[in-house]
Amino acid sequence: MPPTRQFSLGNRGKVLFLSSKMFPSTCDAKGIDTFPKSLEQAIARSTAQLLDPEALAATLERLVAEGAISKELAGALQASLSQQIERSRYVLAHLGAHLAISAVFAFDVLPIPLGTISRVSWVVVNRVVESVRGNRDRARVHSLGVALLAAIPWLGYAAYLLPLRRQNAELTFVLANRVWLSRRGGTYEEFVRRGRFPGRRIARWLVPFPDRKRP
Repeated sequence: MPPTRQFSLGNRGKVLFLSSKMFPSTCDAKGIDTFPKSLEQAIARSTAQLLDPEALAATLERLVAEGAISKELAGALQASLSQQIERSRYVLAHLGAHLAISAVFAFDVLPIPLGTISRVSWVVVNRVVESVRGNRDRARVHSLGVALLAAIPWLGYAAYLLPLRRQNAELTFVLANRVWLSRRGGTYEEFVRRGRFPGRRIARWLVPFPDRKRP
């Protein structure tokens, strides 16, 4: 495995700067300034944590240790992360927003699925805003499929992996494992292996294995 410091986003400050550039177009003009400050900060934290270089490197090391990927594949994936993140920054901002929502409502004691309602609302509102602004490509990010996935408990916070997969399957694979490790204590690959039909097939469809040689 290449050492963590070789990752081109090798400092937290740069990741925080990048995440600040990745907020959705609803932030343009007025956008993010109209959000509650706590929500803005929560989204920034979630996005920065999601893209933390040390955590991403540790995720790849865990996958190698589990035998899910080879050392060569891990090195190739890590080497391409910086460029892939830059190309997918719009989708990643929304993925970070959903992760922030899940953190805010993680310990909600009300018998109302506020986290689920918030995730679905986020998708719908951004779809409407982008459509009104004429941003058709960005509006398609907030698709019906994403809204439906957002409505599923636990899996819903990773709904934006669906449009991310269309842009970059390898980055989706790395981040899915990163999210599962941080939220569930195990990798996404472990989740897929232990899953039952048809859940296992759906999970593999959502996050395909990188189209490179397996270990």
